[in-house]
Amino acid sequence: MDDFHHTWPYERVMNDLYFEECPFCHASPVMISIKKEAIKGAFEGIKTEIIMPCCHEKIAVTGMDNDYIWADRPLR
Repeated sequence: MDDFHHTWPYERVMNDLYFEECPFCHASPVMISIKKEAIKGAFEGIKTEIIMPCCHEKIAVTGMDNDYIWADRPLR
C-alpha cells in the first residue's frame, strides 16, 4: 500500500468530483475530469490517469476510496 503522502482528498458534488486545491499549482476549486467507468475501476484498484485542467499535470491514480485518490507519486 502507498504512503499517505501519495493521497489527495476530493469532494463529490452531485456527479462531479472536485479537488479543493490542485496539488501542483494550488488553483481552487478544480473539477476533476474523469469518467464514471474510470472511477469504478479506480475503486477496484485499476490504474487510470487524471489530467489537471488548471496546470495540465498528470496524476496516475492507483486507487480511490470515498475520501481520497491514491497516486503513484507523492502529492503532499
